[in-house]
Amino acid sequence: MSITVTLLEDALRSLALEGEWERYLKVQSRFRTYSARNTLLIAQQCPEATRVAGYRTWQSLNRQVIKGSRAIRIVAPSERQDGSVKYRTVPVFDISQTYGAELPVTPQLLEGDDPAGLFGALVEVASTHLFFTDLGELPDGVNGLCSHTDRTIVVSDVLSARHRAKTLAHELGHVILHGVTGVPRPVAEFEAESVAYLVCAHFGIETGDYTFSYILQWAGGPQRARESIIACGDRIRSAAELLVSEAESAIHCTVA
Repeated sequence: MSITVTLLEDALRSLALEGEWERYLKVQSRFRTYSARNTLLIAQQCPEATRVAGYRTWQSLNRQVIKGSRAIRIVAPSERQDGSVKYRTVPVFDISQTYGAELPVTPQLLEGDDPAGLFGALVEVASTHLFFTDLGELPDGVNGLCSHTDRTIVVSDVLSARHRAKTLAHELGHVILHGVTGVPRPVAEFEAESVAYLVCAHFGIETGDYTFSYILQWAGGPQRARESIIACGDRIRSAAELLVSEAESAIHCTVA
């Protein structure tokens, strides 16, 4: 068995169009983070909303609001002349209420099952490394946590079976590569997600919709991502090969 990181490098190269990363950052900067109150208002008015912005913001992104769309009302602060702050109701629209230019890809949670039984196999792999794995509730936006101190891995219980397998492969990347402190977090996240991509690919699970955007964000763009692959490639490959070998052994034992 031999795993090559060129699989990942080639995939990233296809996303490295001139100016694409700058366009991604420009788009992201125009989406504000909404408060818990506004998030609740959005959910009440448009439960299926995924990405909202004001009319002019959508126009600046070369998208138009569909005529007749019903605005989602949220609350925004407005500073008075005397320096005090008042709040007013403002309209925003979900991306589903617009049409026009495609937006850059952002990490998308994976849907679907785990046909290879990879998650269960990786739970066994974790135990051989003396790590206990559990499903549990985690904060929004956190899919998994690995604690070398407690020797535990927690995977979010709201993820699909497919994304659980990918997340556990990611956390095991941390187990193998990052037991020693001092590795900068951007490097650690880049390495762990790269390991997860290669492990999942070996077992026929495509994770590109999530992985590529994730590692581009941590690396700081396509060029830096490719440079990181060159610098960390041997570590990523070795960790992925170890996990694949151990997972295959666990699967064979289960079948037997």
